[in-house]
Amino acid sequence: MKGYVEKGVICQHDKVGPAIWRMIIELPKTAREAQPGQFIHVKINDCSKLLRRPISIAGADPEKGLVEIIYRVVGEGTLLMSQMHEGDRLDCLGPLGTSFTIPDGELVGVGGGVGIAPILFTARRAKVGQMTVVIGGRNREEVFWKDLFPHTLKNLIVTTDDGSYGVKGFTVSVLPEVFKHNTIKQTIVCGPAIMMKKTAEISKEAKVPCEVSLEKRMGCGTGTCMACVCDKVSGGHYKVCKDGPVFNAEEVIL
Repeated sequence: MKGYVEKGVICQHDKVGPAIWRMIIELPKTAREAQPGQFIHVKINDCSKLLRRPISIAGADPEKGLVEIIYRVVGEGTLLMSQMHEGDRLDCLGPLGTSFTIPDGELVGVGGGVGIAPILFTARRAKVGQMTVVIGGRNREEVFWKDLFPHTLKNLIVTTDDGSYGVKGFTVSVLPEVFKHNTIKQTIVCGPAIMMKKTAEISKEAKVPCEVSLEKRMGCGTGTCMACVCDKVSGGHYKVCKDGPVFNAEEVIL
């Protein structure tokens, strides 16, 4: 089994968007080894919740031993998490899973919903001027993420479905223009399945390698329970928690 079991102290916990929370946890071992695209498996402090919850890592500070996660309240488990306070301890297993490739050249990251978290982590690790990020949401409220990205990006493009902020439309609608310059070496994407599929298609047309981060409900996080399988293009299945969550887009059926 990869990763460390650490019971870390919550240093910061704030509501940052509609049903979305940002938590910073003291997890020294995890912070030291975490890479963009990986996740932690969180144990809820309630004996009735037996399974851990997988949450993408949004940032890690190895020097301070801190790990940042951003999650949406979608059920009883994450609702209980949202009711925790600074100073409480949280049982975490991580870092788990595969990570994104950060090339020497230009990188484009595409994210939607809470799938923006691993894109944010990658942006924080990328070199100055190396990365263009495209993020989207339904409205202005959902693109609070824009304020979390570092100023070291080459470009940050924000889209909203209703046009209340940035470009009106979907994230994928701006990608053809982004790819026009033929200098991009890698695309990474995480978010709704249709967004990832379209991003992968546009990247392939531009002859740019694309990696996708699949968000699945993971029961065990170690490849045992088979709850998070996805289909291979070549036939058979991958276990997202063990073989992923990051895959070459051409190897999985989106």
